[in-house]
Order: sequence, then C-alpha cells, then structure tokens
Amino acid sequence: MLQADVQKALTALNLEQVAAGDYAKTGCHLEVAAAPAQMPEVAKAMLSVGCFLESLTGLHYPEHFTLVYHFNHFRELCRTAVKVKVPLDQEAVSISHIYPGANWYEREAYDLFGIRFAGHPDLRRILLPFEADFHPLLKKFEASQNDA
Repeated sequence: MLQADVQKALTALNLEQVAAGDYAKTGCHLEVAAAPAQMPEVAKAMLSVGCFLESLTGLHYPEHFTLVYHFNHFRELCRTAVKVKVPLDQEAVSISHIYPGANWYEREAYDLFGIRFAGHPDLRRILLPFEADFHPLLKKFEASQNDA
C-alpha cells in the first residue's frame, strides 16, 4: 500500500524515472531518477507519505557526480533510492530545510567529494580538518615528482 502511495506522489512530479525496484537484488522497492532542481519537491513528497531520509551518498564519475538518497518508512518497509546526476561544474540543491538530518549528510558529501549544495545553511567540512585542501573520494589523483 505505501509503495503505491510513494509511487503516485513521485509520478506526479514528472521525474526522469519512477520504477519498481528489485528488492532481492538492490534492497530497494522503488528506484527513482530526478534532476538536481527536483530534489526539494521529491523530499517534500517523501515526507508527505511519512518517509525518513535513511542516507545520502555520492559517486564520482568523470563527467558528473551521482547523489543517491535512500528513503524509508518506520511502519511499512518501502525503501526508495533516488539518484540525481549533478554535472561537475554545478551545485546540488540542499534538502536540509525539509529533512534537517540531511545537513550532516550534505556536509559529508561536500567534505569527501567537494559537492556543493545550494541553499545549505552551513556548508563546511565535517570530518576532515577545516584547512584540508583536497576531497579524498574524488577520482582524480595527480602524482607529484616526489611520488615517483
């Protein structure tokens, strides 16, 4: 029942993809693809059906980042993965004003990948020292003469 409600709420947003997931393979009941600007509306829709933000992680590809948001529900299992491709030269959109717990997840994505979130209230490092000048999970490693 909840899965149908979530699917209906997300389908109304005209997202790139709202499809049933293969729970046995992926651990997700629904798999969604959205544009970065659509994330606040996706978050509002998930909140309206009683879902919580379980996690947020990032992936670095040569041409873009992919953010993966996992939403779930306490009473009825309906795990939903929302994937958002963010071009390397653009910012993602913060959902911390909708899900306050996203504040730390977004700060972690910034700290480890360098992904910026437009509208974030306090985007600064959370794990690494403030003076760090690198993002350790980027797939760009430039060797110096001393590394040879």
